[in-house]
Amino acid sequence: MKHPVDPHVLYEASVQGTDVDIALFEKIFKRGPGRAPLTLREDFCGTGLLARDWVASDSRRSAWGVDLHQPTLTWARRHRLSTLPPEALERIHLLRQNVLHARTPPVDLVAALNFSYMIFRERSTLLAYFTSVYRSLVDDGVFVLDLFGGPHAQQVMTEEKDIPAGEDVEGTPYPAFTYVWEQARFNAVDQSILCHIHFKGRHLVSQTKAFTYAWRLWSITELRDLLAEAGFRQTDSYFEGWSDAHGSADGILRRRTRYEGMDAWVAYLAAYR
Repeated sequence: MKHPVDPHVLYEASVQGTDVDIALFEKIFKRGPGRAPLTLREDFCGTGLLARDWVASDSRRSAWGVDLHQPTLTWARRHRLSTLPPEALERIHLLRQNVLHARTPPVDLVAALNFSYMIFRERSTLLAYFTSVYRSLVDDGVFVLDLFGGPHAQQVMTEEKDIPAGEDVEGTPYPAFTYVWEQARFNAVDQSILCHIHFKGRHLVSQTKAFTYAWRLWSITELRDLLAEAGFRQTDSYFEGWSDAHGSADGILRRRTRYEGMDAWVAYLAAYR
């Protein structure tokens, strides 16, 4: 029997690892400002899972989630914020705002993950966003974003990953399924890329094009230049290492100034105010 599962649940199970993200934030702050980060703004927050897990991780922490899509924010309040105790609920705020001019208190950390900012395909717009982020941070604040690249990022291709059965933070179960990442189109002239996420499985009602993204594939060099132009004094790059024994990334994010010979990679950038 095939079961229908909310695509937001499947997305979180497939691509989000908030424990890894939060551990990286703490590592970045230990290396940079030398203190614990307490306030977070999650841009393009979607279901707000990162903001939710941030406030759940420490009773001193507060979070603001910013997104333009009201239906997703409504879903987040019903299915993610509802899992928090009343005390934690007072420390999390979901806002329907445009990240280009979001209005929140100054924060220690702004995160724009899952390549969400790549929706800005014009240089001037991305610079305006980075400048807005810079102004929203406290004096020693940090901006963290991720990106992907390598020769395979410019190919029309599909990649599958098997996800084991489990349940989300609300206790909603889901069967084992396959996450499918499709790069449907790439234009080398303007670096535009069209991607889809599909879900399929023996016990899952399949979802074709559950999520679609029309992005620009920005390079690390372009992003570092834009961040410097926006005012950030330094940008560090974090990559996973490689395990020859397993033929895959080792899951350990390290600060690197060189990273060679990889056909496909995902990296995090930490920009210091």
